[in-house]
Amino acid sequence: MTQRAGTPPVGRDVSGRGPAVTAGGLLASVLLGLPVLAAVLGPLVAGPVGPPPDSTALPSRPPGPGHPLGTDVLDRDVLALVLHGGGSVLGGTLGALLLCYAVAVPLGLVAAGPRRTLDETVMRALDLLLALPGLMLLLTLAATGRRGWVWLVVVAAVLQVPSVARLVRAAALAPGCRTVVEALRMQGRGWAYVHLRHLTRELAGPLATDAGARFSGVLYLMASANFLGLGLPSSSPDWSVLIQRNSDALFTQPAAVLVPAALLMSLCVGGNLCVDRALARWRAAV
Repeated sequence: MTQRAGTPPVGRDVSGRGPAVTAGGLLASVLLGLPVLAAVLGPLVAGPVGPPPDSTALPSRPPGPGHPLGTDVLDRDVLALVLHGGGSVLGGTLGALLLCYAVAVPLGLVAAGPRRTLDETVMRALDLLLALPGLMLLLTLAATGRRGWVWLVVVAAVLQVPSVARLVRAAALAPGCRTVVEALRMQGRGWAYVHLRHLTRELAGPLATDAGARFSGVLYLMASANFLGLGLPSSSPDWSVLIQRNSDALFTQPAAVLVPAALLMSLCVGGNLCVDRALARWRAAV
């Protein structure tokens, strides 16, 4: 379909200076921005999370003066808990993703190299790791006393390494990539130049697409572990821990469950929408 003269390009504002603000883009920014702002700025503006030392009130109080979202089962202010609890969610998920890609990308590039023996060794070892059920591994670690934020991040990252490494290997072995790689090798370029400069740039699109979907998977895994009591302690203000601790009071104090659940869902959906839109703009620009 041709474009009429004088009509601004699709997706750009009338001045031609940049992408136009659309309803979808605004929705994605709001969905991602709210939980991120709560996680980053919340601890700076939130009050104390513990109950008043002289408080004799009943727990799970509904919203009222001094407690806009009510209190939880330990008589703690839900708003303060929510503002303090996003850091472990966002930091843990991003930390697990960064650790996963830092390990998986070099492994995938090594497996895609010319040595078939090394390729088989790496891939078969990753197949064994791929067969491990995530929650079962976390349950085993929790039973041996190895629980906490660090263990949760490490396990979540390790469990994602096999699939990311396979993705990197498959993309690096694509015909287009292999042709350019062979040409660079004939020019005398070293391994670091070929793989870390050229192939990494070629893999940016597939890895960005994978990161959007994998963010949701890592978030789901970590939230499930915390909900089942396999990660952070029950006194933590983490959003998934709040959902688990207050699930019995859902009908008497729903804000203690629905607010952290809504923030988790908003973080997951908003992250995927923003990645999709960023990739769409990148494809249009190349």
